[in-house]
Amino acid sequence: MGRRRDSDRVVADVDTGRAELVPDLDRPGSWTLLLDGAPQSHVDLTDPAHLEFEYVRRLAAALDLVAPAGAPLRVLHLGGGALTLPRYVQATRPGSTQRVSELDGSLVELVRRELPWPSDPRLKVRVADARATLTSSRDGAYDVIVADVFAGARTPAHLTSVEYAAEVARVLAPGGSYLANVADGP
Repeated sequence: MGRRRDSDRVVADVDTGRAELVPDLDRPGSWTLLLDGAPQSHVDLTDPAHLEFEYVRRLAAALDLVAPAGAPLRVLHLGGGALTLPRYVQATRPGSTQRVSELDGSLVELVRRELPWPSDPRLKVRVADARATLTSSRDGAYDVIVADVFAGARTPAHLTSVEYAAEVARVLAPGGSYLANVADGP
């Protein structure tokens, strides 16, 4: 993996393209992850409850409504980026069990090295395809499934089928919630 540091900016080739970690000059301890120039994640290492991107604030607001404030959840994150939402859940719902499935192993290593998340045996980050993660999960394993997976500007086709939706339903606990980033273009 090619990597260079321009002042505080970190640039590295990852499995899915060129990753850049750019410091937020307005929020010390905060970083934006870009993939091939497109913003993917923003994390505040000193305040994981600060959510810069609007779509992440919406996902967090939905998570906040799933159970009483502070109650631990079992969460599966399909797509990880810089782990913004897993860090948020870790900070706002201590004791939550989380599994993150991220396809790009080089990206996971870059984030682990440059933007490490707090150590917690209940937060497991695995390099795997989102659909394969669902298929290998047991029935009713999660209270919440968060899908935030993109290949460029599109959700991969194998994550848009009826069969995929059936796998999500199988893996969700009764009364569970499925949250998805379904961003679109202008």
